[in-house]
Amino acid sequence: MDDHFWPSMYPGLIVGILYGLSLRGVSNTVIAAIGGVIGAAIAYEGLLAANLNDGLPGVISLCAAAFVGAYLSTTAVRRMASPPKS
Repeated sequence: MDDHFWPSMYPGLIVGILYGLSLRGVSNTVIAAIGGVIGAAIAYEGLLAANLNDGLPGVISLCAAAFVGAYLSTTAVRRMASPPKS
């Protein structure tokens, strides 16, 4: 990991926390924050491979991937927690 990895995770953390707060609840906030950081980490690796990690396209991509990661993580946890329909 280079020097730009951890600062690139801040948008993921912020977007994840904000999305989790919009769902209300501490558990949603924590799960969305984790998903946001995972999404941002995946986007960072893709942007690094495409050499687009600097500038506005990188920030927009990190934020979009963080939102997708937060959404997918909270949706997955909700589906696992809900009882099966019979």
